[in-house]
Amino acid sequence: MDLRKMYYFDATVKYRSFSRAAKALHISQPSLSNAIKTLEGEIGAPLIERTTKQFQLTELGLQFYERSKNLISQFELVELELKELAKGENIEIRLGMIESANYLFSQVIIEYRKLFPHNQITLIDTLYNQTVRQALLDLDVHGVITNQHIVDAEIKSELLYNEPYVVLINRDHPFAIKDQITLVDFTEESLIIGMPEFQTSAQILKVFKQENVKPNIQYKIERFEMIKVLVEEGLGIAILPKHYVSQHLSENLLTRPVHNEFLNRNVYLCTMKDRTFPESILKLFELIRAMG
Repeated sequence: MDLRKMYYFDATVKYRSFSRAAKALHISQPSLSNAIKTLEGEIGAPLIERTTKQFQLTELGLQFYERSKNLISQFELVELELKELAKGENIEIRLGMIESANYLFSQVIIEYRKLFPHNQITLIDTLYNQTVRQALLDLDVHGVITNQHIVDAEIKSELLYNEPYVVLINRDHPFAIKDQITLVDFTEESLIIGMPEFQTSAQILKVFKQENVKPNIQYKIERFEMIKVLVEEGLGIAILPKHYVSQHLSENLLTRPVHNEFLNRNVYLCTMKDRTFPESILKLFELIRAMG
């Protein structure tokens, strides 16, 4: 039994079709069918039911698929790690990044470039819990900076920092001269918020619910940058993470603290527990840990 046949079997199960799998593997369908038959001969039992029109695995096939999938994942991880260790200081580092950490991470890059000027850094949006987890497990990223605490046997979540939420207002808004802002003050104001399925927005809405306050939500926006534009145009106010709005604000915008002990959040660095990284990536993680 060799790894190539496992790859072929895994693709066949994934696409639930010999023809689609063969196309994805760039081989002929007869070659794929023969490889699977050879694999079944080596095992001594069929893996795929051939008595029904619908694609279906045998009981042994189901067990073999789960085990072979894990073996393939381990092989791909070892192969990737060895290639990165061999390249050392000339690799592409891929990171998932929440929008609010962009400025802080730019400061990390400035320091990192002094040490490893040849490494390329690619940043990827990871906004949903499942997306973060899957990106790590699929080896699409080396790490993720996220406000989601991922609890998983294969993933390590390290607390980077805790930050409060602040209210973002137009300079001419009455809140600019208000001594203290509470959630009750939001009931008469047009609130601009992120999409409810995002962790940040969900947390803010949960705090409103806890305080038994119904906010006057007028806009739901996907990107923080667009929220800033609407606030600057006087279309409403917003509650955003402090680190996101602490730098490079337009002169027409101001931030003010909100008096509420629950309006804050944790930000984490998530990585695969058993993944081996070259020194250049470990150094980047070290700088990220110090960025809060």
